[in-house]
Amino acid sequence: MTEQQHDESKLERVIRKIKRCLALSKSSNENEAATAMRQAQALMREYRLTELDVHLSDVGEVESGMARAKRRPTWDRHLSSIVATAFGCQPLSKQHWCRTASRIVDRALFVGVTPAPQIAMYAYETLLAKLALARREYVAQVRAGVRRSCYSPETAGDHFALAWVSAVHDKIQDLVPQGEEDIAIGKESNGSDLIAVASQDKALIEQFLSGLEIGKARKAREVELDLNAQIAGLLAGQRVELNPGMAHGGQDQLRLGSA
Repeated sequence: MTEQQHDESKLERVIRKIKRCLALSKSSNENEAATAMRQAQALMREYRLTELDVHLSDVGEVESGMARAKRRPTWDRHLSSIVATAFGCQPLSKQHWCRTASRIVDRALFVGVTPAPQIAMYAYETLLAKLALARREYVAQVRAGVRRSCYSPETAGDHFALAWVSAVHDKIQDLVPQGEEDIAIGKESNGSDLIAVASQDKALIEQFLSGLEIGKARKAREVELDLNAQIAGLLAGQRVELNPGMAHGGQDQLRLGSA
């Protein structure tokens, strides 16, 4: 282990200890809470950390294992966008040199407060695999003349995929907990706590992103879509079943199936 790695490991341990102290500072036992807060503040002073630094340690990025040799198509980027929005993450595209492929590749990236980006990435990659398969089947049908289109098979497949993503949008939103847990245990909830947490997470993500070099997104061109492909994509997307399998703290991931 290098000296830098040792320092980083030590800092991670310190941050974990500060987090435990901050959690204990919310104890109903006033003496315990006061002691824990003093310990947290002492550690932050010693290591020149702020509470923001501590919270920022929960923000991270998760990179997809699925990459494309060219720029990710619009339907792929739309899928990552709606998944990221549902789980409170920021979606990005990362282009970099891949040594294995010996070329520049483009892949999805999610930035968020743990475990949101990990859950979002699992949902995205699972859905992307299903979408890619459905699109390939539709393109093959257009080539074979089973499906009619005034566009090329590949373009018709893109239009199909865009509609497929639109169809699963609301289903993805339904996977995300909306505070029903509070009602289930007898607490009154008007959603304000959920909004406060979401706002805090958004601020932390923005702070994290401020230290990254991010290029501007290209403006999407307006195109006339193939109506037949849209209808087929919507119907295919509506048949996808998404079953929530998330435990508190993100210990379990999503189980996604199709009808």
